[in-house]
Amino acid sequence: MAISNELSSDVAVALLAKEKSPQELKQLKDIILQVHSALQEMSDETRSGRLKKSSPKANAKATK
Repeated sequence: MAISNELSSDVAVALLAKEKSPQELKQLKDIILQVHSALQEMSDETRSGRLKKSSPKANAKATK
């Protein structure tokens, strides 16, 4: 999750670097939240994939 947070922060800084109208800020906030959610989902999927690979049951099945 740390990577998703860091990347989301970088995206937020890049998008908010210039002065924006309140309407633009709301749109950018929505984009930032979508990016963060997508990155977090990817992190969760990667984490669960790694856990499956390292579980004893998965290793036992792979060796049969």
